[in-house]
This record gives sequence, structure tokens and C-alpha cells, in this order.
Amino acid sequence: MKKNNKGFTLVELIVVLVILAILAAILVPTLLGYIDRARSEKDYSTAQTVRVAAQAVIDQAYGDGYKTDNANTLTAVTKISEMEGKMANTTGTYGDIVYTLSGVNKTDVTAFTFDYSGGIITGGNVTIKGHVYYLNNGAWQTTNPNP
Repeated sequence: MKKNNKGFTLVELIVVLVILAILAAILVPTLLGYIDRARSEKDYSTAQTVRVAAQAVIDQAYGDGYKTDNANTLTAVTKISEMEGKMANTTGTYGDIVYTLSGVNKTDVTAFTFDYSGGIITGGNVTIKGHVYYLNNGAWQTTNPNP
């Protein structure tokens, strides 16, 4: 009489589970690193979007013949060399326009400040979900270049 041995032994099942556990232990940290990098890149992209919107507001203000400061004081300008100051989320209407143009959520992007000279943004920072991103020589970084 023949024995009908179908299926796997307990040892074979345990070996397969151990192999799967080893693969998971190797892959999970790698995948988490990819996820963290993707989140960071998304925040850099958001900061750049806010910067572009702020530059558009500065350009529009110059086109209208004004510049503004953090106190939302409008000053008439006639030359681009006079376009110096700060643009921030506290800059009254202009700060709100930046939020509208960039399409970012105010609960995620809680603050931004940009310095501009000659009508061009020269530096600044954007706070996204509690992390501050600094603009330095046209590139974004997470450490303050001017401590």
C-alpha cells in the first residue's frame, strides 16, 4: 500500500517563513528611506512653489508702482533698484495673495519670509509642517546658511 504524502512538512514551512522574515528585515528600512526622501522632496517643491508665488507678487507690486514691507506699508517706487524689502505671510494682503497663487495649505505652510533686492528674491525661508527650509543662492536647504 502506498502512502499519499501531500503538502509540506513543518520544517519546510518554518524555513520559508524565516527566509521571508530575513527579506522583510532587509527591505523595510530601504523602503522607509525612499518614503522619507519622497516627503522631503515634496516639501522642497512646496517651498519652491511659495517662492515663485512670492516673486510673482513682488513683480506685480512693481508693475503697480509699489513695494511693501512686513507692516503692509505701501511705498511708491519708480525704479526697479528701489524694489528692496521683505515679503512674508504677515505682509497683509500680499501674504494672502502668495498663499492663493501657490495653492498651498496654510496649516502646512505656516510661515514664509523672503528678502528681495532689485525686485528679485535673494533669500528667505519657508516653514512647512514645523520644518524650516532656507533659500541660499537659489537652492533650498534645511540648515540655516546664516546662523
